[in-house]
Amino acid sequence: MNFSPARSQALLATILVVSVAANVATQAFGLSLYISAAFGLIAVASGITLFSNHRKNHQDSRN
Repeated sequence: MNFSPARSQALLATILVVSVAANVATQAFGLSLYISAAFGLIAVASGITLFSNHRKNHQDSRN
């Protein structure tokens, strides 16, 4: 799939918000630590990727 930068950023932001909300919910309801950790890893990975894409697109627009 070839997404535009805006579409991929929107998708990553959605994944980030959903995974953070799921992480908070699993911790609040006392579910398995492994499930919470999985959502936490997804949140961290999507946040890092979103930041990296933002920096890359920002540098490309400057040149």
